[in-house]
Amino acid sequence: MATLIAGNLVGYLTLFLVLVLFTYVRSWQRLRHIPGPPSWGWSVLPLFRLHVHGAIYDKFGELNRQYGPLVRIAPNTLLVADPDVLRRMSAVRSPYTRADWYIAMRLNPGQDNVLAQRDEEKHDDLRRRMMAGYSGKENLALERDIDDCVLDLVRLIERKYLPSPGREHQPVPMDLARKIQFFTSDVMSKLSFDAKFHDLRDDNDNLGYIHEVETMFPNIFCTCTIPKVIEFLTNIGFLGLFAPSANSKLGLGKVLAITREQTAKRFDSEGKPKGDYNDMLGSFIRHGLTKEEAESESVMQLAAGSDTSATGMRATLRCIISSPMAYVKLMVEIDEAIASGKIPSDENQVVSNSNAKELPYLQACIKEGLRWYPPIAGMLAKKVPRAGDKVCGYFVPGGTSMAYSAKAVHHSAALFGPDEYAFRPERWILTKDGGDEPSVEKLKAMEQNNELIFGYGKYQCLGKSVALIELNKIYVELLRRFQFSLMDPLDVWKTKCFGIHLQKDMWVTVKRRPKE
Repeated sequence: MATLIAGNLVGYLTLFLVLVLFTYVRSWQRLRHIPGPPSWGWSVLPLFRLHVHGAIYDKFGELNRQYGPLVRIAPNTLLVADPDVLRRMSAVRSPYTRADWYIAMRLNPGQDNVLAQRDEEKHDDLRRRMMAGYSGKENLALERDIDDCVLDLVRLIERKYLPSPGREHQPVPMDLARKIQFFTSDVMSKLSFDAKFHDLRDDNDNLGYIHEVETMFPNIFCTCTIPKVIEFLTNIGFLGLFAPSANSKLGLGKVLAITREQTAKRFDSEGKPKGDYNDMLGSFIRHGLTKEEAESESVMQLAAGSDTSATGMRATLRCIISSPMAYVKLMVEIDEAIASGKIPSDENQVVSNSNAKELPYLQACIKEGLRWYPPIAGMLAKKVPRAGDKVCGYFVPGGTSMAYSAKAVHHSAALFGPDEYAFRPERWILTKDGGDEPSVEKLKAMEQNNELIFGYGKYQCLGKSVALIELNKIYVELLRRFQFSLMDPLDVWKTKCFGIHLQKDMWVTVKRRPKE
């Protein structure tokens, strides 16, 4: 009897192993004609390991340089570095859809938000109802609220991080990475639901939100590589055990509690909207978001909007501070704008968004900073339509995931020249206007390339306009007042990339900029 049972077990085990091997071979065979590291086509583990180490930005760029614009990085995932293909995938009428990668973007397991929603009709409807809130058309105080946060950052630096009179040789170290994060968190909490966290006022991560996001985001982006596992764990209720709790005293749970409190004020006992609030949450509700949807979207916009904007600001400030020629040119433009009245001479006022957009070298610095270090670095995978598609000369079968390679796209030598890794704002200005670019057509191609930084078409970032307002103001108002120096130019910051960049320990010293 024991021999019979053992024989059956061996038989079942053999059958199981044969089925597993058959599945692996079949999966590998579908995309065997696409170049890539040999072992990556057999298992998702190399891609998962890359995310664990927070190294996807640089490694993805290396893979595209080695294998070309289309690289196999997992059994069913390809890495794309062709901007034309990426635009076609995200075009408004594109048959491509979001891949399973987005499942892990749910902050609350089982509940989709505008970033996690994969149903195209539901996504388009939700996006349509949220557009007005992000555009600022229904929040006339949006720019003023951002101005207040800019001045809060200025006051914090003046209060705590300038050398004491007579001790200019004893500068005060400041982690600029953390202060920028305080700024974007205060901005987004104020704009989202009119409840500023006051991190800048207190020079502190008051809710523990930033600390929790720095812990949570690596886990989220790692699990993006194994979406079927995440979906299974969600369906059996396991992930619900780790969802943020509104009873938490700190972190994302505390943010959720504040969001629920703010949302509850705007609905009556029957669940119908009441009052008229001029913030993003108020706009969402006016355009038909339910109480549950409004809560979910407010938390997501805070998490996504504050971190990505902070990355762009840190990277661009780093580039400006460490590039003497660019620093001098930008300061000349700022000083001239103050003299002409485009920038208020009163330091209690902040440059308007419209006037900042008229400063060509500032705009070139913003574009170059975002190109040099795109805030969202991957993977944002889309699914090939059922019939398949011809991509970069290869036939790609339907159902394949197509991931975005930010470094390869925005550091293309073919488009940006042999100095694609240099910070050179002049490349964004035509020669006739004092820049380095002689070709109108090439400049247009670079502009189109940079549009991918904020997504494209039906997947373009809803918060793009808010982010650009922040960028237009922050560099002017910090650099007109202060001189920043990197404490260690050879070790500027600690950074890892899981899909977004987590940067810390960007230590600088600050001095008051002398008035001419």
